[in-house]
Amino acid sequence: MNRLERWLPIGLVLTLGLLLGLLGFSIWEKIPTPVERVAWSEQAQWIAPQSPTYRFYARQTFYLPDSAKAGWLRLSADNDFILYVNGREVTRENSVLNTSTGLGAKLKLPSQSFNDSNTYNIRTTLNYVLGAYQDWKLTAYIDLTSYMRPGKNVIGLEIQKGQQNPRVVVEGAVYADATTISLTTGVTSWRVSNFSETRQSLQWFDQNFRDENWPEAKVLSSVKESTYSRLSKNLFDRPLQGNWIQGDQNDKGQIWLRSVWRIPADPITHAYIRFAGKGEYSLLINGILINNYRTENGNKLHLLEVTKFLQAGKNILAVSLASPLDAIVTGNNPININGILSFSLDGWAETDKNEIVGAIATDKNNWTTLKKPVSGWSKGVGEGQPVTILGLRQPEVFQRSFEGNAYLLNYPNYLWHQSIWLLGGTAFAMIYSFVLGFWVRREYTWWNQISTGAAILSPATLFLIGIGLLKHRYAEAENGLLFAQQHSNYIILTGFISIVLLTLLFIPKNSELKQFNHQTLWFLFGISAFVCLSLAAGGNIIIVLFIASGITALALFWTWGNWQFRDIYAVLQLAWRLWSQWLLLGLIVSIGFGMRVYNLGFQNLDVDENVSLDAARGILRTGIPIATSGIWYTRGPFYQYLLAFWLRLVGDSIFNARLLSVIWGTATLILVYILTCKITGKVWIALLTIVVLAIDPWQIWYSRFIRFYPVLQFLTIFCIWSFLNGFIDKKERFYQYIFFIALTLSLLTQEINLTIIPGFIIGFLYFYRPFSFLNDWQIVLGSITTLSIFIFNLAFAAIKLLTPLAALSDATASYLRLHFSDVTSLLSTFFIGPDRIRIIYSLFFLLGIIYSFKKRDIKIIFLFTIIFINIFLVTCLTYNLAERYLYGIYPLFIILSIYSGICIIESFSRRINYILNGLLSLRIIFLSFILLIFISNIQFGRVLDSYQQVLLRSNTQLFDYISNHRRSGDIVISSAPAFAPNSLGKLDYYLFTPLRGENFDLLYWRNGRLIDRWGGGEVVNSIDRLNAILDKSQRIWIHIDDVRHFRVTPELSQYVQTLGKPVYETFGSRLRLWQPGDGLPSRIPNEGKDLGAY
Repeated sequence: MNRLERWLPIGLVLTLGLLLGLLGFSIWEKIPTPVERVAWSEQAQWIAPQSPTYRFYARQTFYLPDSAKAGWLRLSADNDFILYVNGREVTRENSVLNTSTGLGAKLKLPSQSFNDSNTYNIRTTLNYVLGAYQDWKLTAYIDLTSYMRPGKNVIGLEIQKGQQNPRVVVEGAVYADATTISLTTGVTSWRVSNFSETRQSLQWFDQNFRDENWPEAKVLSSVKESTYSRLSKNLFDRPLQGNWIQGDQNDKGQIWLRSVWRIPADPITHAYIRFAGKGEYSLLINGILINNYRTENGNKLHLLEVTKFLQAGKNILAVSLASPLDAIVTGNNPININGILSFSLDGWAETDKNEIVGAIATDKNNWTTLKKPVSGWSKGVGEGQPVTILGLRQPEVFQRSFEGNAYLLNYPNYLWHQSIWLLGGTAFAMIYSFVLGFWVRREYTWWNQISTGAAILSPATLFLIGIGLLKHRYAEAENGLLFAQQHSNYIILTGFISIVLLTLLFIPKNSELKQFNHQTLWFLFGISAFVCLSLAAGGNIIIVLFIASGITALALFWTWGNWQFRDIYAVLQLAWRLWSQWLLLGLIVSIGFGMRVYNLGFQNLDVDENVSLDAARGILRTGIPIATSGIWYTRGPFYQYLLAFWLRLVGDSIFNARLLSVIWGTATLILVYILTCKITGKVWIALLTIVVLAIDPWQIWYSRFIRFYPVLQFLTIFCIWSFLNGFIDKKERFYQYIFFIALTLSLLTQEINLTIIPGFIIGFLYFYRPFSFLNDWQIVLGSITTLSIFIFNLAFAAIKLLTPLAALSDATASYLRLHFSDVTSLLSTFFIGPDRIRIIYSLFFLLGIIYSFKKRDIKIIFLFTIIFINIFLVTCLTYNLAERYLYGIYPLFIILSIYSGICIIESFSRRINYILNGLLSLRIIFLSFILLIFISNIQFGRVLDSYQQVLLRSNTQLFDYISNHRRSGDIVISSAPAFAPNSLGKLDYYLFTPLRGENFDLLYWRNGRLIDRWGGGEVVNSIDRLNAILDKSQRIWIHIDDVRHFRVTPELSQYVQTLGKPVYETFGSRLRLWQPGDGLPSRIPNEGKDLGAY
């Protein structure tokens, strides 16, 4: 037994023990706080607009006789929403315009996610064929109290979805002195419109906007779907209790307050406190610090869950207040002006029936003050005096802030409890492994018995590892709701028990386990499986019986089939050996092609697609890649001329242009299969790799995209394959020739692919030895030819692009230049991806590097090196750090990730089988584990959903609308000019203000005008410049893009959004038409004329 095999059992036991400890800690401590199903009232109804649309606007108007005592609402919006109260934006959730983000990732409310996991800061754009998450499953709670005003109040909602059936449900109320005003949809009247109307410079959400002509919302149904939250309705709905209290202040400006909080003996599910303070203060429960707060003025109301700090019976709440040190020295406190130290609090506990018990509030009867703290005062030691009541709390002055579970901030107690559970789990795993090994092999030494027990438990250990990986993978995704619910840990525990029992059942009956009745094991396995299925099915016995019956039927059929179809099976097995790989390859490639070509024309054009299509049409018109603006587009000449030739051959249309990418993307699957067979020597690994790539959302996206990326990826993979054959394995010279051809074409497809050359140079210097100039003159000639063509291409582009670039931030130089301004962004984006889509691949990729060095597999190390060198050079050479620049090497990344995972798991299985010494073969189980992990990583359902949802902003349809309704002399202004050329032709004006560093090639100075590079629109960057255009125009079409429109100043943005009338609205895009009769919006006058920066 070598050193690794001696340490492997210890590693298995420790891993199992730590995982069981964490699982037990989560079950017992209920950390993190699980999500719970929201109990909507039966009166709450989903509402929608009267006609199909991608976006609608809703208003609720009500009147208050006086200040509101409290106001709140909760809402679930399908799918995005922006909430306005009295003309102010309160919060929003707007991820539908970038479906790559996680569930509720764009919700602008703290601590209202479905778990406590910190999100990765990934800069990604819409580059994935993924349907939007169902964000309506997360219910948002909003406090309205501080926004309410006496008299008229208006709540506005903007709802948007990638399908024409958006909807929203709202439940809430505003409490005045003598009346309760309901905000619930289905109970009160909500008015809706499909257009963002304006009247007299008032936007639709303004308090004084008149909505009498808006129809009432269409009521759909009550809320039958499950929506989730970790918050309690009582945090917002329950009126504030208690008073501001004060105690005896000593000469150092300190006050100590204390109270007894009695919790009934009956079990509670949650406990909350709401508190505020004036001055610096600390809050403790039973002597444990909750948090310390710096100087406050009493306007911030903190909301915390404190369930884990409480015990049945008597609990001590203690508060220490102090004046800031600078206020004591100078006598001046700018935050707490009057210098009075005071505190207010109320709290309660909740049962599983949502009943409130054990309420507490700051009052004279229950709170005392201490003149001087004594040891243990925060635990109830010492006598106190009655506090001074300063007055009731005023709800309307508070800004409420839910801060989550306070237990997570109590690091000493949290880590201490977790450590106890980890140690207990480790001890249990050690003892259980020994008992299991002793039970199976009594004559072995104690060490071998522990090793045997750990090996038998290894499938269950892998199960817990897999669950941990998936928990982390889906911590930002909708599937993470499965792990965030209350019973998920119990399901994991029963699943672990079931796998242990199932493993024991696979031990042969003629082993030393024969004295134990297998029927008992089957009985125990049946019970654990039944409990696991019951918890997973939410207690639905019908579903459980249906699944159990199906499993039993399959088992009986398999047993019977082994006898009845043995001869047929032998024939099929022979045919399968001969044709299986080609049948499977054909099937997978066909599925990949279908997923790339299906509904190909459904999505709107992206910005880059418009650029490529416009340049190709320029080639068809003039023979050169000239854009509608008159600017040469010299990037990727090989692809641009290939696309133009293809369109001339099959016809000029968006579908045909995308079909070219489909063909290249599908061909890449076949090439990856060949390359994977070359690297791994195993057909089944190659098939698994192309299965992953066939349904990978990033692969599918660019395989349906009018851009050079699919061609570049194919040529890059082809370069790697031909390099392996021609320079490492030194096969025929032919492979070297096609390598240089493919490399040259890849450089002419996208110039940034020069970053792959250093990797090939390193590989050549290491593997191609000995090298002779005389015998290998073809290599020298090929290198010189490739570099000469590439340099000529760059020089030609530089000459043609002598049109001066506008001096905008980082646009004063080429986008390809050495820098070290951001060295981690691209790395994290590539290896983690949006909502952690690549984090499992990256784990096995990094483990594969270690494994390859251990095995000294130089070829595999070389392939790893290519990826890291490419990422490093792209990071240091480009300022626009976009993940698409690494698209060419992505299949190689997937190949190495899958191959590494399989090699590691097979090595692990060999060592486990060695320990078991023939008792049980676990190779198939371990390989099944790794296959399930890779397949589970892809959200195939979201990929399918994307074919029915609009993902890209519908700017193309909007410009088509302008083209169909435009009159002679009309002016078109847009904040997204790239969409104009292929539908409208030239653009008149471009709304743009350089608020921050922009892309390197947005604007050009041409013939005395600053224009955009796509449609040639002249830049408009100020209200005065816009008014000058309005003065000489009769009709102006104003295009407002939801994403690009924020490139202008807030003043210009608001001004544009109130010009004219809305005439057309679609997904992510709006259109307004201005005529002189509409007048001009009101604006704050400035001194003189503001002509902007140009």
